[in-house]
Amino acid sequence: MNPFSKKFSSIYFLLSALLLAFLLGACGVSSSDALKGSAGGGNGAKEPSAETPVAEEATAIPEAPTATPIPPATGRIIFASNRDGQTDLYMTSPNGGEPTRLAVDAAIDGGSPIRISPDGTKIAFSATVNDNADIYVFDIVSGEMTRLTDAAGKDSSPSWSPDGRQIAFESFRDGNLEIYVVNADGSNPVRLTNDPAGDTAPIWSPTANEILFASNRFGNSDLFLLSLNGSVSTLTTAPNADNFAAWSPDGSRIAFQSFEGTLSKICVVDRTGLNKDCFSDFAEYGLPVWSPDGGQIAATASLNGSSFIHLFNVGTKITTQIAPPDTQPFGVPAWSPDGLRLVFQSRGDMGIYSLLLLTGEFARIAPESSSSSSPVWIN
Repeated sequence: MNPFSKKFSSIYFLLSALLLAFLLGACGVSSSDALKGSAGGGNGAKEPSAETPVAEEATAIPEAPTATPIPPATGRIIFASNRDGQTDLYMTSPNGGEPTRLAVDAAIDGGSPIRISPDGTKIAFSATVNDNADIYVFDIVSGEMTRLTDAAGKDSSPSWSPDGRQIAFESFRDGNLEIYVVNADGSNPVRLTNDPAGDTAPIWSPTANEILFASNRFGNSDLFLLSLNGSVSTLTTAPNADNFAAWSPDGSRIAFQSFEGTLSKICVVDRTGLNKDCFSDFAEYGLPVWSPDGGQIAATASLNGSSFIHLFNVGTKITTQIAPPDTQPFGVPAWSPDGLRLVFQSRGDMGIYSLLLLTGEFARIAPESSSSSSPVWIN
């Protein structure tokens, strides 16, 4: 082909393309659609029909939520132990380790509770010196110990007032068990009850100047409420014994043991003694203890030779039984400040154990062979 023919052919092709584009535009078809149709077989563009599936954009699959990590145990555990020949106070980490003997030169009464002051800086307890039990206060910060009582006759079961300025306790100094109160520095002891029956186990309300106590004034043990002016009101009058009580953190309810023979149930009443509600079947229970948020009650229990921990959900009334193998829990457990764990005493090896409630994991935190009791958990 000569050069002129090549040039003419190029011009012809260009004019044909422009004409085709003009005609397609007049018909409402874009040139890109026309080219796609031509590439697909020369049949032109097709609109997708209702039967023709249209690809959708892929939806991202959300990642599985990660479990909230369980915070580590914090604070300190204080307990009584005879590891050095007499029953003294010791302190250890909730994660275990070598316990530290606190500067206490007295034989702690293992059966008497250890009570933490409202500000968490002191503990009150009963200790026996020269065959006489008295009330002592130990300052955790300074290491100083103060003897609050020194009268003849056993003084025990201390309980702090809500402001930490006074301590209620039971005393046999006058030949009969009565309720007394003394200032936290040991000054001004005052007798609050005066009844031929035995008045025992005072527990100060966490929110008011009222003291809960047990007494056999009606023949068997019942619960009573004592005002600081000496007036007494009756909370329970069951045909069987009611005792071993504990206030809820907000001071509105009271948990206690209601007995039938040697077995008991864990029950709750409001501070007027009304709206009684029992949570459990009969067993040999220890003192009930409320969780920091007031939602649960924990107590050790024994039945038919087995020992375990019962958790009572106050709202749902559901009972959960936890039995850490080979530990045989007994005594009074104590809650961690965050409510995630319990510390308890073992009947099996007389050690102190920590229990993570979410998983059931447990570990001995006082590994030495000794008789240990009365654990409390402080920040």
